[in-house]
Formats: sequence, structure tokens, C-alpha cells
Amino acid sequence: MKETSNIQFQTASNAGTSAELRVLLAEDTPISAEAMKAMAGHFSVEMDLAANGLETIDMVEAARREGRPYSLLLIDVMMPILDGIETTKRLRERGYDAQQLPIVAVTAATSFDEIRSYRACGMQAFLAKPVALADLRATFEAWGHSSDPSAKNPAQQIEPALMKALGQQFRDRNERTLNLINDALASDEISAAVVAEIRNLLHQIAGTATTFGDVKLSEASRVHENALIEAEVSGGALRQCLEQAALSLNQRINP
Repeated sequence: MKETSNIQFQTASNAGTSAELRVLLAEDTPISAEAMKAMAGHFSVEMDLAANGLETIDMVEAARREGRPYSLLLIDVMMPILDGIETTKRLRERGYDAQQLPIVAVTAATSFDEIRSYRACGMQAFLAKPVALADLRATFEAWGHSSDPSAKNPAQQIEPALMKALGQQFRDRNERTLNLINDALASDEISAAVVAEIRNLLHQIAGTATTFGDVKLSEASRVHENALIEAEVSGGALRQCLEQAALSLNQRINP
């Protein structure tokens, strides 16, 4: 297998057997999904998008029934409804082995224990977020896609116009999140629906901030997302959690 900066779990036994890949990306954050799809376009790789684990399973099964099965699944580990690990387990239980459907985790969680859990559930490799174009190309090549290095420069980034548009979406979502938190704090009662929306937005920021070079915002968003989950489960102080999130995000978004 071609080396990348990430740990690869096993050799791709079908490497080099096909010049074409049909890839499914499971990613719940639209900005990250569109960025990855644009990167795949550099290598003329067809990439479909799924927003969660259940949709992923449905799309994999539908593709097989149609006679156009996916040849590679890239899957975000942390997704709502059904996460990457559970989705992988269910696909393996349904008979999609590593030869039929290689599965690569796309994640910012790359500690040794986390990587071991990806392998244990049936994944073949991982790509660390934010995904580098060269690493994505190496992954495609490892599972049989032939790239033309003269036409597709691995050092090239996403087209400036697209990156500008995605960056504006990212900034707009940051502001929306902060405004929603401030509105919740200004109200007499904070509804469960509003908290769920804030959690979802924090989750999306955590998943995309590193793409735009803001690691601290990603880490802070993840901390506040988890704090809200813990407060909901334990009956803790939601208002205090939101106050801390508002202070932290304001410092990062409006320095």
C-alpha cells in the first residue's frame, strides 16, 4: 500500500485492479462534505454523499441492488443518528467484507485507542481531519484509482472560489450559533429543541473549524457540545453551560 501520513491497518488487496472508484462519503457536516467532494473532483473520482449512518447503509444497499456498488466508503466517525463505528459494524454484519467494501475512517480522533477501535469494528484505515489532498489521493490510489500526477497536483488546494464560498458559509454558521446561544440566554426558559439545535451547530463547527485553520475553535466547540450533552443527561445547569459556550465562542469568532 502506498504510504500516507496516516496509519494504514492492512494492505489493500485490490490495489491497482481498477482505474475507477465509486466512493461514498458519510459526513454529517455539509461544508466538510462539499470540501471533500471538491477534493475528489481533482482526481476525477465519483463521490456521493450521505448525511448519517442510516442513510449510508441505505445507499450502500441500493447501490448493490442497482449493480453499481460502491468500491470505497469514507466515513466520519462522529455522526448523529448512527455513528461511523456502529455503521461499519452493521455493514460488516450484512456481509460487506473488506474486499467488497473497504471502509476508511475520516476523523480528528486519532489516539492509539481510538485507532484500535476503528480497526476492531472492521475499518481498514483512517484519514486525519483536516484531510490533506495528498493523503486523499494516496487513499484513492491504495484502493485502485490511477491518478495522473501531471494533471492533478497533490499540493493544489480546493479552487479559491469554492473555498471562499465555503469559508463564508462557515463564518455565517459561527455567527448563527453564537446568536442562537445569546437568544437562548436572553429567554426565561431554554427549550430542549433549542439546546439540541445548538448542540448540532457546535458539532458541525467542531468538525469543520480545522479545515479553516482554527484548531482552538474546533476543540472549544467539542468541549461545549459534550458539556451540553452531559448537562442534559445529568440534569445539570444548561444555562451555565451556554454562558460558558457564549464567552468562549465570542472570543474565537469575534476576537
